[in-house]
Amino acid sequence: MPPTRIQRWRSPLILVTLGGLLLALLTGSVLLFFGMPRARREYWILVHWLVAMIALVPYALYQLRHWLRVREHAKLTHYRAGLHAFYTICGTVLTGLPLVLPLQDGTRLYTIVDLAHIFFGFVFVLLVSAHLTLVAVLTVTRTPDSELQHARAAVRYLVVGAAGIALAGLVVAIRGS
Repeated sequence: MPPTRIQRWRSPLILVTLGGLLLALLTGSVLLFFGMPRARREYWILVHWLVAMIALVPYALYQLRHWLRVREHAKLTHYRAGLHAFYTICGTVLTGLPLVLPLQDGTRLYTIVDLAHIFFGFVFVLLVSAHLTLVAVLTVTRTPDSELQHARAAVRYLVVGAAGIALAGLVVAIRGS
């Protein structure tokens, strides 16, 4: 029997995926908002890149399974937000790869690609947040009263769990630097 809407909120795959994506956002934010010496900055670039690449594995697996299940509903607003989030993560990856490969830091091209990467990354966060918020509202509003507490707890579990994974990973990265 396939999992119900409420049970999907407790999926270990989505928990790990969102935790990894949150950690990638946090490490990228460290790079964006904190000035630091070159050696430390290169460390954070490596941490951010590794976290992002590792987070893409469960994200890709989750997206494939999710798309196969919901593709006939793709025109609905909450699914459309999720689909556009997928497109922007592709833009984020495509603009992020040149930043760690051949581009020379400090050049005009590097700055342009870096700004595009930041733009795609933040638009991705906004779209995923919108998608998850809409799906959470639909989950809670479409749940019978007898299961409402369970639905709210499932949504809260995912939010707190993913945030906990991301914060724990960030603490480990900071202690390691």
